[in-house]
Amino acid sequence: MSGFKHSVKVPTQYRRLAAIIKQSLEGKKSLKSSFFEEKHARKDVLQKTLNFYIDNRTDIDYAIEQTKILEDNPRFRKELCIVLVTELLRTQQLNGNSKPVSIVREYYDKLQTAFGGSGHQQQSNKLKEKDKPRYVRVNTNVLSTEQVFEMLAADGWRKKDSNFETYPEYLEAISSLEEDEYLVDMHMDDLLVFHSKWKRYWAMHDFVEQRKLMLQDKGTGLVVELLHPPPGSTVLDMCAAPGMKTVKLSNIMNNTGKIYAVERDFDRYRVLCQYVESAKATIVEPIHADALALDVKQYEDVEYVLVDPSCSGNGMQNRMSLKSEEIDPARLKKLAGLQIKMLVHAMKSFPNVKRVAYSTCSLNEAENEEVVQRCLQICPEFKMLSGKKALRNKWIRVGNPEFKNIGKNCIYSRPDEDFTDGIFMALFEKRPDGDE
Repeated sequence: MSGFKHSVKVPTQYRRLAAIIKQSLEGKKSLKSSFFEEKHARKDVLQKTLNFYIDNRTDIDYAIEQTKILEDNPRFRKELCIVLVTELLRTQQLNGNSKPVSIVREYYDKLQTAFGGSGHQQQSNKLKEKDKPRYVRVNTNVLSTEQVFEMLAADGWRKKDSNFETYPEYLEAISSLEEDEYLVDMHMDDLLVFHSKWKRYWAMHDFVEQRKLMLQDKGTGLVVELLHPPPGSTVLDMCAAPGMKTVKLSNIMNNTGKIYAVERDFDRYRVLCQYVESAKATIVEPIHADALALDVKQYEDVEYVLVDPSCSGNGMQNRMSLKSEEIDPARLKKLAGLQIKMLVHAMKSFPNVKRVAYSTCSLNEAENEEVVQRCLQICPEFKMLSGKKALRNKWIRVGNPEFKNIGKNCIYSRPDEDFTDGIFMALFEKRPDGDE
């Protein structure tokens, strides 16, 4: 018989998150799927705890192992232990007086010591060399990069020279970052790069909580950089939740113009509303709707469209799954069908559209090059633009050259080579009238 017999129940938030982690560890569902299917707990609280565990999984697992908390308490479920330990290390407190909660409280000092202490000067050194750096993006709606530079200097950080001639030179600079150094990203002036050991430090920083700074992987922000709508333009973000890309759009546009941010799922829509409001993205109008069912007449002013649809997510295995998962061919085919439908809708339905950007967090060609190929066949009024040129020819990873005129123009960010999540990106421009 698993678990404990006790009269005081473990709080719902902890139990529900433990169930989500259990499904992922057993390979039944990805964290992403389980999280957004959750109906019985506050998702904003779940997400903070879940993100903290994912960002610090190596150290948290190490702390649990070192303190022997599971060995000493063999009836303690592993997933619940992970949740309670994570929450205690994240917030220094736990709710309730259930037996599992009481046990974890008793191990607090040992867990803290094993985890590596707290604060700027006491982070763990057990992260592997290939771990991604900590990316911290400035929300320029509320704070300038110069103000952040001043804050960092006052806190003892050293800004590394960021005048890179080549992309390999930039990657080498990241791999050689000293622990008290940071650099400005090569492609995005609002993105700062820190040593990987500071993941926990930034996860708990007040400026992150206040949305002055945002923890956004470089790969997920690059597609917005490709689209790059100018200030004052009108943009449609077709799959907007949770809102990270939407806020970056508002930053690029200097918070002027209009962004229609669409989300079909109501829970995700609520997260989106909270996110853009707290980030002071005042030009964003969140819309609870299916992007494919919008009354196009109400959005004839749309000039730029971001299409970031549901995908297999295998480019973000480290982020949204605790166990590698096989991609079901039938599911892949269904996803590709939806992706084609959404991208064609973006190209065909809005009369004043100028550019469309498409991205997935997948490394499957069936969701990437093949989708692009099919959409260009259906929409010959659009042409592909070179992703490399859009990034000033300072990018290396492109698509499969076997896809004529497609592979060379789309780009990938790859986890093992670019210190990022695995992301596919393609940029399209509407041809002048009559140009085929």
